[in-house]
Amino acid sequence: MAFPVQELIERFEDFIETHVDRCVEFDRIDSAKDASGSSLVFVDDPSQLPEVSPAVIVTNGEIASCLEQDYSSVLVVKHVRLAQAHIKQFYQDYDCRDSEWDDIHVSAVVHSSAVLGSNVRVGPNSVIGANVRIGNNTQIRSGTVIEHDVNIGEDCVINSLVNVGYGCVIGDRVNIHSGVIIGNEGFGFAQDKERQYHRVPHTGRVEIGDDVQIGANSNIDRGTYNATRIGNGVKLDSLCHIAHNVQIGDGTLFASQACIAGSTKIGRRVMASGQVGILDHLQVADDAVLVHRTGVTDNITKAGMYAGVPAKPFKEYVKNLSASKRVDRLAQQLKELKQKLLD
Repeated sequence: MAFPVQELIERFEDFIETHVDRCVEFDRIDSAKDASGSSLVFVDDPSQLPEVSPAVIVTNGEIASCLEQDYSSVLVVKHVRLAQAHIKQFYQDYDCRDSEWDDIHVSAVVHSSAVLGSNVRVGPNSVIGANVRIGNNTQIRSGTVIEHDVNIGEDCVINSLVNVGYGCVIGDRVNIHSGVIIGNEGFGFAQDKERQYHRVPHTGRVEIGDDVQIGANSNIDRGTYNATRIGNGVKLDSLCHIAHNVQIGDGTLFASQACIAGSTKIGRRVMASGQVGILDHLQVADDAVLVHRTGVTDNITKAGMYAGVPAKPFKEYVKNLSASKRVDRLAQQLKELKQKLLD
């Protein structure tokens, strides 16, 4: 299907600063190296400019001013990657509606007390429990289990093989990828004098805000008594573990294999790279950045970048690394000097 560039300009006028439009159309969005004469491409580095002149190029002002090639249509935006996110979502996103099936697949089990909004789809072999409420336009894909008394908002996508435990609450426009467990019982045990462990029941729930994404095979435990809370706009990569009673502030982003132990409070707009670990009952300040494999063993009270185990401000971490390297060099020099004396 072909799309007029003028339509794109009108729809995304908030992103587009200037444009040269020669009334062309595009029928696909490609990387610069795969572009054809009917492609739309995004370029934020001059080295990415395509060899073939595409129908539309979306780029920044600096690159646009240097273009020598006769591109059919040039759209100038301030943030190329942000424009790419919004434009590609609209024109070339994955269609998760499973339209090859009926709205409610014949193999799905939907309890008679469940309330489903308009345009809700439930895929093959999914189970919707008692008193569940699902908002308009939400997709429940194949093999997913929504336990009793769950409340799911509008325009959500709950992908295949997800389990949402009883009583949990999910906001609007939430995307939960395959294999995620929401509301599993937390890891809580009491030890007796014989050092035997006894399970502490977790009777709280998980509350997830709006515009959240949870990556494949992640796990969010329910609270012991109250709620584990995930704020608005939070993005979790695949294989993240969020333990019982954790609170995560709005706009926070965690990369793959991050693990947050129980009752820790994460601030707003925190960013964490892969394999970051945070101990229990701690606090991490708003706007903290935790680089790859940071181990947080104490409260982080100020915004900034942290690294290492235990976590240190990044400048201090780099200084300590330099000192460690000097010690290694001194040790090697001492070894060589000792050998010369023995010789």
